Amino acid sequence: MNKKDIFESLASLSIEQLNKLHLKIEQKVAEKKARAQRLSSVPPRNQSDLEQLASHQGLDLSGLMREISKR
Repeated sequence: MNKKDIFESLASLSIEQLNKLHLKIEQKVAEKKARAQRLSSVPPRNQSDLEQLASHQGLDLSGLMREISKR
């Protein structure tokens, strides 16, 4: 699905449907941020924990290590 297809499918929705979709997206973003916050508050125990923490932060392992060193 490309951008044109997405815009066409969104254009066919009513305002109420768009508002519901917007609320769902905002809720998912908030849940993802909350989960990332929870994961970052628990110290990693092994390599897979580090990789998972990095992916939830939207970083690779080296980016995660730079972020940790800033704190």
